[in-house]
Amino acid sequence: MSRRSRQQRFGAPSRLVVLAFAAAVAVGTVLFALPLSNADGAWHLDPKSLFLATSACCVTGLDPVGVGAALTPFGLAVLAVLVELGGLGIMTIGTFLFLAAGRSLSVDEERSVMNTLGTGTPNQVGPVLRQTVAFTFACELGGALAFAARFGALDPGAGFARSLARGTFFSVMSFCNAGFSLFPDSFAPLLRDPAATLWSCALSFCGGIGFVVFANLAALRPWRRNRLARGRVSLHSRLALEGVAAGVLLSLLVYPALEARGAYADLTAGGTLRAALFQAFSSRASGFACVPTASYGSATLLFTMALMFVGAAPGSTGGGVKTTTVSVLFAAVRAMFWRGTPELRGRSVPTRVVGDAIAVVTLSAGAVAATAFALLAVEAGGPARPGALVFEAVSAFANNGMEIGGTTEALSRPGLLVVTFAMFAGRLGPVALVLTLFRSRRTDVSKRYPEENVVVG
Repeated sequence: MSRRSRQQRFGAPSRLVVLAFAAAVAVGTVLFALPLSNADGAWHLDPKSLFLATSACCVTGLDPVGVGAALTPFGLAVLAVLVELGGLGIMTIGTFLFLAAGRSLSVDEERSVMNTLGTGTPNQVGPVLRQTVAFTFACELGGALAFAARFGALDPGAGFARSLARGTFFSVMSFCNAGFSLFPDSFAPLLRDPAATLWSCALSFCGGIGFVVFANLAALRPWRRNRLARGRVSLHSRLALEGVAAGVLLSLLVYPALEARGAYADLTAGGTLRAALFQAFSSRASGFACVPTASYGSATLLFTMALMFVGAAPGSTGGGVKTTTVSVLFAAVRAMFWRGTPELRGRSVPTRVVGDAIAVVTLSAGAVAATAFALLAVEAGGPARPGALVFEAVSAFANNGMEIGGTTEALSRPGLLVVTFAMFAGRLGPVALVLTLFRSRRTDVSKRYPEENVVVG
């Protein structure tokens, strides 16, 4: 079968990404069902295995079984590998292996990979992929050693091998922004350890900002006299970094202010600062919980859902609609009042990009609303409160992994399937999923109809 016929059979590159993730989820489901993966030694080929595999591949972190106690070391290793595959991206890792074997890529395949990485230079796909994988493993190796040292200090009798294994697990989960934890209360046992908290935040930042930003910053040569030789910080990098800074500053202000007499009442000043800083990265991407989410007030939970919905930067391990998307949307709204063209940091934003931002936010909001509606319908009369189910819907679609008071474990089988699909759709992106499902129904884009005004607002 020729390359052209294969593309006609499987569709656009977005469809290949869907198939790759679906295949990884299917393999993960079977592996989690094996007695070798489960602490009770029994088969578990059920919706919870499918849910866990999807949560791992989509780097979400929603946990229906309590992986620390329910899985064997083999099961935990499978979980870490699936999270790694999801964090780097199935297409990214697959393409890296193809390139290592000397295989060339088509233009469509290069474009698909570069979209995954968040950059638009297909002719640089090989070097970028190699640098991305090297950067990922370097960060995770450093994090594993740092966490191992902390676990060794907290539990001297555990031994180096056990401390290193636990450190590797938390390093992978932090960098890939998947909130799986070996502890039943997530990251709470490590809150009083400043080093562990800061290492998790640093790894979450590195994974949630995207390699393209680091590559851009590493290429700068500020000591050069020639402006072209010095290079410049791209608009994408500036928006990604500003998005992180805005999220951190808001979290440092909002969480202590709202929870001074609530969830943070028993913490010291340093503990409050660490909890708010940790929550800034947890709410946007990592999904760990250093303070029980159920102890937060309604206003705090609403603020957390907003951070989850926005998420991390494009081309990163985090989910959400992405910080740059929100920046473009704000620029478009601002242009309605002050200027005719959306502008960001002295650069005009193309109309196509504004349209993409509107489509992403609109489809994502619709997907979250549909997920919440479905959960409220199938879980009617269940133990979970309506607010917790809405929170679960946002967390699932944004691939965040935070939950309120064991909501995930209490879901019924239909509820598990609803959240499973939401995680899958959120990781692939609503636009890619719509194009994959309805590509054959697209009309001729060259056709134009007469214009007519419509009253809006």
